[in-house]
Amino acid sequence: MKLLPLSLSVTLAMASTLAASNVMAHSNELNTYHVTITNTTANHVITPPAVIAHNKNFKLFKVTEAASPGLVIMAESGNVSPLLEALAGDSNVAATMTTLDQAPPVILPGTSITVEIKAPNKTYFTVAGMLATSNDAFTSATLKAPKKNRYANAMAMTYDAGSEDNNELCIDIPGPPCGGTNATIEGDGEGFVTIHNGVHGIGDLVPADLDWRGPTAMVRIHNAGK
Repeated sequence: MKLLPLSLSVTLAMASTLAASNVMAHSNELNTYHVTITNTTANHVITPPAVIAHNKNFKLFKVTEAASPGLVIMAESGNVSPLLEALAGDSNVAATMTTLDQAPPVILPGTSITVEIKAPNKTYFTVAGMLATSNDAFTSATLKAPKKNRYANAMAMTYDAGSEDNNELCIDIPGPPCGGTNATIEGDGEGFVTIHNGVHGIGDLVPADLDWRGPTAMVRIHNAGK
């Protein structure tokens, strides 16, 4: 697999590619939702996340099944644009949004970022973003939208896209302090999405700094009404 290097400067440059949301028609039937994502790790950076409003038939991924090409790109490189572009034609998806127009667009450890997105009543939200200092780990949560003036909360678990070997070598990892290059990885990983088993220190990553226990992000949604 090919990795695209990711750093704060590279991510900021991506802002020109996709900053606006994809919203379905009939805007008079839509509510305004504020989706806040908090990075609950001590040292990981979460790349610009995909925020997806959808119906109950949509699933971004299924554990034990192969990840979609767009999800693979996001989980390996942090580039969310191909994933959101692929979802633009999905009839189960009402709207998408990311943070490429914010500064910084990434979610630093212990900080939060909020996006505004318009979507119908009785919608669901899926949020996903790469743990930048990993081979192909991503954090994700799905939750039902709250009623008007209410909040909904969920903790995001960490998954392995299964598309790349977890060699933990900096040359293959885009996030700080690594800044990996476009190196070809030997091996294709597990071949399907799994629950990520963390950082083990087999390469350049230090588990004491970068391993995690439990959720790696928190998602909070506020329904502000029309």
